[in-house]
Amino acid sequence: MPLRQEFNGEGSVARPTSTNAGEYAIIETIVGKGATSVVKMARHSRTDEPAAVKMVNIVLYAQYFEHELNALSVLNHKNIVKLLHYDRSNGSLFLEYLPFPSLFDYVQNFGCLSDSVAFKILEQIVDGFKHMHSLGLSHQDFKPENVCYNHLTQEIKILDFGLSLLSEEGVSNCVGSPLYMAPEIHLQKPYDRFKADIWSIGICFYEILTGDTPFGDCVDIDDLVDRLLFDQEPIQVPSHISTGASFLLKRMLTRDPQSRISLDSVVDLLVNRNPSS
Repeated sequence: MPLRQEFNGEGSVARPTSTNAGEYAIIETIVGKGATSVVKMARHSRTDEPAAVKMVNIVLYAQYFEHELNALSVLNHKNIVKLLHYDRSNGSLFLEYLPFPSLFDYVQNFGCLSDSVAFKILEQIVDGFKHMHSLGLSHQDFKPENVCYNHLTQEIKILDFGLSLLSEEGVSNCVGSPLYMAPEIHLQKPYDRFKADIWSIGICFYEILTGDTPFGDCVDIDDLVDRLLFDQEPIQVPSHISTGASFLLKRMLTRDPQSRISLDSVVDLLVNRNPSS
């Protein structure tokens, strides 16, 4: 679906120092493929531990590689994929091996999730983003495709930091995947990238509860932007959604970023949530 394709913008890149994580033998079997990279299996030459190697087309997408390397070099959280090793010369990122589908694929194959499971996933997502934001890092392309989901333990890992930013300055670039981009991004003026991340989290929460985004019926990007910027109520929460989930969705998906709920407030609501609501 074209509206799921990401927009790439320009942004500042800080180069991390080199890591020394051993050597890996790459197995040629492709286990994943995206617009900018392929993912293959790898094994550590000494321990035989598996890894996933994300091989970015460094000629065309060097900035994607640098942004992801920059982010993963500073992140250390149980709900964020771990960087094991990298090779800048050929655009390879060696990541922990996660033999599970994306959250998007799981919902597409098995249907939307129950409140209790969706809230457990949201708690992990928010915890991961609090870690990101505390380091000055914004994801800028958060969506269910970029979440690995272990349905056996209901644990998640956040992936794909190719559009992330680790900097202090405001941004005005139109980046991300349209169905998950906050309204203010489409104005192409400076915006709060952390507040924009919260909108994307809200869209993801909506999707795992309903099986689709609020804008799945938009025919093209112009239709989507018109709804986001000009409809009186661009998002209608279905009546079957529980009171607690509906309240959170409305707070995260507030069009005005200044009125949008903070991650700390989301945490407070999750802690005080009545499971029966």
